[in-house]
Amino acid sequence: MDFMGMIDSAVEFAKDKIDRVMDFWDGLEDDKKKLLIGCVVASVSVILIASIAYSIGKSQGRKIAIEEEDF
Repeated sequence: MDFMGMIDSAVEFAKDKIDRVMDFWDGLEDDKKKLLIGCVVASVSVILIASIAYSIGKSQGRKIAIEEEDF
């Protein structure tokens, strides 16, 4: 197995994908770029808030379960 060849192939693959994304990004108008950035920020915010709410709810549920248990 040629380790350097495998690394070279991975680098070429990544370079091709990055070039494709950059060509897409450069082809967008400024308004579409702003809209895309806004959608990404909103999506990350929703995921972050949902994960925080889930962890708070999980810790509260664990606390209630411990308080109600009879040892």
